[in-house]
Amino acid sequence: MAAPLIQFNAVSRLYAGQTAVDAVSLDIPAGQFVAVVGASGSGKTTLTKMVSRLVELSSGQVLVEGADVAGIDPVQLRRRIGYVFQGVGLFPHLTVGENIAITPRLLSQADGEIAARVTELLDLVGLPQTYATRLPDQLSGGERQRVGVARALAAKPKILLMDEPFGALDPITREALGRATRDLHDKLHLTTLMVTHDVQEALLLADRILVMAGGRLLADASPRELLKGHGDPAVAALIDTPARQARALSALMGAGA
Repeated sequence: MAAPLIQFNAVSRLYAGQTAVDAVSLDIPAGQFVAVVGASGSGKTTLTKMVSRLVELSSGQVLVEGADVAGIDPVQLRRRIGYVFQGVGLFPHLTVGENIAITPRLLSQADGEIAARVTELLDLVGLPQTYATRLPDQLSGGERQRVGVARALAAKPKILLMDEPFGALDPITREALGRATRDLHDKLHLTTLMVTHDVQEALLLADRILVMAGGRLLADASPRELLKGHGDPAVAALIDTPARQARALSALMGAGA
């Protein structure tokens, strides 16, 4: 059996004596879309940042493609991993095309290859080619986030890390971008680890959901399995939230009939 693409072996992280992640172990196979959910301070973002060494471990081990990330130069490691976060982080003085091209240029790719990649990525994320010459402040929030996804994919990474990528967007744009991201995950055969506080989003997009609280991993299961119920009351309450909302909406629709 092939080794998992990402492995967390008893990983922990302490900040000023407080435990942010507490001895978490799990394997993520290639091609899986994994969502990490939990309340603020649950450790979900800290766990995800361990993959790219944006957070260093206090103890334990993270392996990417069988190699301990502690032995990989963090800059080189991050150039192999796509990363999308809520604030997008586009350089305001660079055009859309220049933002997308940052990592390929750092990898010393040829100009022609980079230009072709920018063209390809704009198509992939559903933006017109004319946007390549626009500045970020000329785009809507949803368009900027699409550019952020394109930039994350520019160097053809196997792994895509996403930290609340759609949190600042309106519901319609958020839902559309979520579906688009899942389509890209499938089309490009990515391995995606996405942090989100939106349980419904996790249930609809992910193959597998990790539920965290107090730095510990409380649940690790498919959406279908979690919806059947869970023995931990905190997990059950969290997963039942979108179900309660659906029942409330159904009742409202029935009352208006």
